[in-house]
Amino acid sequence: MIPSLDWLLEQADRKLKKEMDPDVIAITRAVITELAAEGLPVGVAQAFRTKQEQDALYAIGRTRPGKIVTYAKGGASNHNFGVAVDVFVYADGGKRAEFLAPPDPRLKQIVAAMKRYHMQWGGDWGSFPDYPHFQLYDAVNGQPKPLLGPRYPGRPLFAGAERMDRTLIRLIQKRLRLPLTGQFDWKLTQFIEQFQRQHRLAADGVVGPVTWRHLFGFQR
Repeated sequence: MIPSLDWLLEQADRKLKKEMDPDVIAITRAVITELAAEGLPVGVAQAFRTKQEQDALYAIGRTRPGKIVTYAKGGASNHNFGVAVDVFVYADGGKRAEFLAPPDPRLKQIVAAMKRYHMQWGGDWGSFPDYPHFQLYDAVNGQPKPLLGPRYPGRPLFAGAERMDRTLIRLIQKRLRLPLTGQFDWKLTQFIEQFQRQHRLAADGVVGPVTWRHLFGFQR
């Protein structure tokens, strides 16, 4: 039996604490939600870690018994900056955590979903690949936080909708390389439907949260 979405998010929120970057929290929750709809229950193993907690992990396999689990001392991990998460898949109805490695197709699902939100994957690292690890950016080495696109307005945009912000309509028109009229007319509807078909979305001409993400990336 697959755990419910509410349960998955409740468990994730225990790890996604206030020290985390709010965009990383939102992205992680969004990916958990999307993959749960596909029958893949994802959990969060690690999120924010203090420098002291990082040093304790670094000691494993060195001054403490066990296999080496990290090559980063305290302050040298992006977990210490609240911009990284390690994830797993729930097995046995949520009773067991299963950490995936290539060529598991479920890992490919997770990686694809995370990368749609601009998350970097530890599996792409040439040395010591970290398959459960995802980070928004490399804060340790001074990489700037990426721009995540305009904020979704909170309600769908479509022809005939009331009180639409013309600035948002112009953003959509600009993305689709159309004249910036600020009008959600039949022509814009047709181009949105074409865009939706190209991305295998329901071609209804409505710009809801899923279409918005495909247009602009992460919905803030």
